[in-house]
Amino acid sequence: MIYKYRKYKDIDSFVNNIPKTKKDEDYTILPKCNGFDYQKKCFTSKCFGCLFCIFEDNTVKEQFEKIWGCDFIAMYASKSFKGTPVIPPNAKQCLKNPTKNLEMFTGIDETSNIQPWASGIVHHMCTKENRIGMEVPIFNRDYDRNGRLDIGSKTDTDLLIMESKISLDDALKDERFIEQYHKYTTEIEKSTSNYIYLTLFGGKETDLFPISSSYCSGKIGGKSERFYSIVINNNISFISATALWCLCCKYLVLGNAFAWDVFLKEIFSNPNCIGLLSAGKVMNINGSITIETF
Repeated sequence: MIYKYRKYKDIDSFVNNIPKTKKDEDYTILPKCNGFDYQKKCFTSKCFGCLFCIFEDNTVKEQFEKIWGCDFIAMYASKSFKGTPVIPPNAKQCLKNPTKNLEMFTGIDETSNIQPWASGIVHHMCTKENRIGMEVPIFNRDYDRNGRLDIGSKTDTDLLIMESKISLDDALKDERFIEQYHKYTTEIEKSTSNYIYLTLFGGKETDLFPISSSYCSGKIGGKSERFYSIVINNNISFISATALWCLCCKYLVLGNAFAWDVFLKEIFSNPNCIGLLSAGKVMNINGSITIETF
């Protein structure tokens, strides 16, 4: 599926709906995922069930159900946020398929994989009409290098911003996501105070689990401990790509209660909630990191 967005000269223009031109830009993940034949409007055996393609065409959704089953989305919706990590499905064809599941796909490339994928998901997982922005320029005189906001979704009242990283390892290499958070939120708040800012992590989700969890795969080298020290000390909220996918499953089954402008806005209004994983909400209560189910 091919979706549309507009380009903006800066974050203020995005918030106030002043696009650079009247021309729509296309975005899609089809050339990279190889899971959907757009001409034939059917899914291939390389589809890994990421949900990107199913929103605007009932025929496409019917084709999706033919390959995955009518209860596929409901099954994963029921598994999500119940205390254990959700493992996204593998493509039917895994042999010679470099992107056989969602974790692999979101862990490869920001601009052609995780960024357009997440943009398509949040654009459709909303209670209202919303505008998508990608690579929105942002300027801050206190920093040497100007930035670009990876993903934005703007309704008439709310703004969601996501800065995407392909993995925890990638984010910790230079820790630029710390500087990006402070630089970007300073500029966002000049245009609106009604926003959610999340760092979105692709790749292996269990690296993001707290060290107290038996599922944590980030204990070696102190990755998880270092990560939680950073996000807590810098007040950075985060979400995994798998959790975003799970939330979309919930939205498709249960409706607007799990739209981003309702659910994400509600949970991150709680200062104790610092993240969302497929197992549940990540809570920091007096320095104790736990995962809360719902």
